[in-house]
Amino acid sequence: MCRRRRTATPGRLPHPPLDRLSRLLHPIHARRTLASQRATADEWLLWGAVPRASSELLIRRTNELTSPHHRAELARLCRRFVAERSAPRCRAYAVNRQALGTHLRLLAELGERLEDSNRRVTPRGMVLAGLILSDGAGPLFNPARADELGPMLSAALHGLARPEQADGSA
Repeated sequence: MCRRRRTATPGRLPHPPLDRLSRLLHPIHARRTLASQRATADEWLLWGAVPRASSELLIRRTNELTSPHHRAELARLCRRFVAERSAPRCRAYAVNRQALGTHLRLLAELGERLEDSNRRVTPRGMVLAGLILSDGAGPLFNPARADELGPMLSAALHGLARPEQADGSA
């Protein structure tokens, strides 16, 4: 009697060794860890934490938030939403059009402020602007929260200014 040797077929692939599996999952784990760290740093910045040399996480996140690339991304979103209100190309964006129409001037002002590379921004203001523009459950998208859009836009504009700029002393 001859025994046939089993070959690896797609249904019978041997399990990869644990170290190989962990190497395959490492990028996923790293992205989740980074996202979690960013969220934590954002919360701290919203609470008023000040980036110091002793906090590598806050320094790194502050540099990400205030980078020209991130500013340009948020400014591009502002322009897109303003254009969507005035001349909608499609209904792909689930934008709260009524609240957007009411606060269009503030959103355009936010976009202009983000585009102005001659004026510095604060990390807290960038977190607020990011929340407004990308939170799908936020007031820019959720009609039930429409009354929050104006105050949030004002807070973001105020938060983008340096403390010495906000009170007019410099």
